[in-house]
Amino acid sequence: MQRKKLVEYKMKYLMGASFLVLLILLAKLSFMQLVQTEEFRTLARNNYIRLVPVFAPRGEIFDRNGEKIVTNKPIYTVSINDLSLEGTTYHLYLDRIGPETVRMADTLSWLLAGDEESVQYFQQISGKTPEQFNKEVSRGDDKATYTAKKNAIEDIIKERVGSDKIKIEEGTPVEIAVVYNPSTVDALRQQNLQSFGVRLEKKTDVLSELVSMLHKEDIFEGKTVYEVESGVRAIIREKKWYRPYEPVLVAEGISSKTVVTLRERQMEMPGVVVDIQPVRAYPHENLLAHALGYVQNIKEDQYEENKDKGYFMNDLYGQNGLELVYESYLRGEHGARQMEVDAGGRPVRDLGLKQPVPGDDLVLTVDLNLQTAAEKALADGVARVQNAGHSKAKAAAAVVIDVRTGAIRAMASYPSYNPGVFTGGLSGAQWQQLQDSGALLNRTMSAIYPPGSTFKMVTAAAILENKIVDPTYKMPDPGYYRLGQGIFKDWKPGGHGTVDLRKALEVSCDTYFYTYGRMAGVDAIAKMAREFGLGEKTGIKLPGEISGQVPTPEWKYELVKSMLIAGNDDFAQVRKLNEQIEKAADETRKQQLQKQRDEELDKQLEKHEWELKWQQYETVNMSIGQGGNTYTILQLANYVAAIANNGTLYKPYLVDKIVGPDGQVIKEFKPEVNSKVNVDHDNLQILREGMHMVATPPNGTGSAVFAGFKQSVAAKTGTAEVTDAGGNKVGNHALFVSYAPYEKPEIAVAVVLEYGDSGSGYAGPIVRQILDAYFADPKPNASQDEEGQTAGSVAADTYASDRDLSGSGDLPEGWDALPSLNWPGWEQKSPKKQAAKENEQTRIRQDSVQDAPAETPTRPVHTTSSQPASQPTTQVPPVVSAPPAQQSPPDETEQRPPAGTTPPEEASEPTQSQTAPDETEQQPSPNGTEQQPPPDGTEQPPPA
Repeated sequence: MQRKKLVEYKMKYLMGASFLVLLILLAKLSFMQLVQTEEFRTLARNNYIRLVPVFAPRGEIFDRNGEKIVTNKPIYTVSINDLSLEGTTYHLYLDRIGPETVRMADTLSWLLAGDEESVQYFQQISGKTPEQFNKEVSRGDDKATYTAKKNAIEDIIKERVGSDKIKIEEGTPVEIAVVYNPSTVDALRQQNLQSFGVRLEKKTDVLSELVSMLHKEDIFEGKTVYEVESGVRAIIREKKWYRPYEPVLVAEGISSKTVVTLRERQMEMPGVVVDIQPVRAYPHENLLAHALGYVQNIKEDQYEENKDKGYFMNDLYGQNGLELVYESYLRGEHGARQMEVDAGGRPVRDLGLKQPVPGDDLVLTVDLNLQTAAEKALADGVARVQNAGHSKAKAAAAVVIDVRTGAIRAMASYPSYNPGVFTGGLSGAQWQQLQDSGALLNRTMSAIYPPGSTFKMVTAAAILENKIVDPTYKMPDPGYYRLGQGIFKDWKPGGHGTVDLRKALEVSCDTYFYTYGRMAGVDAIAKMAREFGLGEKTGIKLPGEISGQVPTPEWKYELVKSMLIAGNDDFAQVRKLNEQIEKAADETRKQQLQKQRDEELDKQLEKHEWELKWQQYETVNMSIGQGGNTYTILQLANYVAAIANNGTLYKPYLVDKIVGPDGQVIKEFKPEVNSKVNVDHDNLQILREGMHMVATPPNGTGSAVFAGFKQSVAAKTGTAEVTDAGGNKVGNHALFVSYAPYEKPEIAVAVVLEYGDSGSGYAGPIVRQILDAYFADPKPNASQDEEGQTAGSVAADTYASDRDLSGSGDLPEGWDALPSLNWPGWEQKSPKKQAAKENEQTRIRQDSVQDAPAETPTRPVHTTSSQPASQPTTQVPPVVSAPPAQQSPPDETEQRPPAGTTPPEEASEPTQSQTAPDETEQQPSPNGTEQQPPPDGTEQPPPA
């Protein structure tokens, strides 16, 4: 009886539990059907619908008069959207287990450990992340790492064989490895695989067929089929986890004939997508390259930083210059194509398209004609000086700036390069060529040069502001300056007679500036240099600008101190203690070592007090623009502009406005004042008069340059001697600065010609060529008003809305309706944009404003090849050399004592400064000896 009750009791509980479970299931089912219907419908739709990105054309770049400098052109691309494709693979199958199985695992693992793709295969099937796997196999050297990889692969093969032992014994082959590299396959075939019971089987898929077909047409520029497939597989591995539906680019720049072939075989090659993609085109090739920058496929760190902003893995991204600074404006908004796919992820049909929105345009302050003239003038100048026997003259730079606004009218660095070479990736040979030529360095703002005599207006301003001498006082110039027993000679033997300040500028009298520059002192000269913006970044909105150096006693002390610690034998103990401090783990011990180091350092620095202290001869040297003076050409141009405009130091700028694809101005840039130069206007007028005399016959050092020139000009020549590390002269850098017209200045120009012999002889003609181009063209001159605004900037409102989006390339005949071969957004405009464009065109016709530029020519297409671009380094100016005794007379037009830093001859990177490592510019050495000046009441000789 009790047993019956117990059974009934249990049954009640069981039925209750069953009812509760059914109730829960019913509630859940109701919730899913009534509340989560849309969510699951979306998930189901996502199983068969994929969004394929359609890249937007980047914004174009125009000069101030509406001429295209950078545009876009359409090219055919081939991608795959089936991420299960692998290309050509070789599979190793184990058919039987026998006594040789262990030796088989050992033999195969030794061979496969050297194939990086096979190692990645084993990492994937191991179930470990790449980080975990790499950590386990990483060792201190390559040999140990190779052995660790071998052991890991061997363990994975044995584990797989062990887990599938029953299947193998029943006659079912088991895959134990996949090989990709043909050289590894050749090595495997040399083994007796059959004795191990191993069979090698080759497999191909659509990717194999596609790459083979494209390779026969030489699409990949020397790459093997394996290299192409390996690159595609690498991208697939990255995308599978976070972007599984993005197409993987296989090739770009394919011909129309190849497009036809692919479309004919579309049914045989599912997953292959032929499309049109916009790429950068440079109709003027090298023009303004350093300021424009270039674009490349987005780098991994850039993608990680911007992936939430709508970037794709195949996106182009600005890597330097304006392309980088204004990336957010230029990039545009991508569209998307909705594709229906089958169960295998292969596309079935096109369901619709969201049009991309082109990026915004940049309207620059640069004048295309003037920029062209500046770049030609630099090339002509280099050729001219080389023909004169100066073979080291291979580089130059020029900046033209509007003195009324700070707008850059031209910015040229020679040698230059075509940014288009970066669009499809650089080959190793191309990259090495760019490195060897030094073309990547922007010498206008990422390289520093001693200013030579172009610095003398700074010294003159310091003399005037500190009332060292009346500017009309005429001093006798014997052709040298004596400091103690040392003699500093003027560039002109015998001197210039009697000179006042204005004439000292006119004839570039070294003796005058030696004398009164030393009396003004280093602090006054350094302060005045900073007043004119020298030694500080101008603030131009471009990456890679460097500041240069105004020499001061503090700067010299720290520089010499660091040089002594780094290499002087007296500081060996200091270096040893520094090493011990780095290795010390205990904080107390580290503090003890630091105390010992500081005591030893102070002791040794006392021995070198004379070398560390600023000496009077260095002030003499500094006063004529040498010694530690090192500035950029952009700074020199801006400094001259401030003299011309009566003391306003503007922030240089390159972009006038940003215009949207509908023609509306999004952002406009106005002149921005960095500072007002704290120099009396009467003193600035004296500087201008002296510079005007430089360009005036018969005595002006630059007067020959302007013979027959119709405009009045102000100028200053400069020549800086360059010596190697041993003190041997290797040439002169030539500099020339100018502004014009003298009475009502419009532009300032600064030019440097590396190893250009003399400023007046070879840099001056470059400036003349630039000024000829500026005043020959009425547009920059006649249309400017008092504020420096131009009619060209009015025209700029119109051309951005009339961009050349009318064509999508030469499509094969009869294929116009093919959706995937039309560049979305080019053929059709929204009504709003079309109306805006028509209104602008009507206004253009009514106002007779210059039409928008014509369609630009296309450039050669480069296939994809990832080539990283390293970054240049900035070299600190070398330590000031030992004090001089006497200077030998120069043999150039305008000889200067050597300076403190040699600018770069070659560049290894796209941006920032680099100086030649084996050349330094020395201090003046009167008489050509190493004798040091005796004490004169302010200086102490070095210890014996």
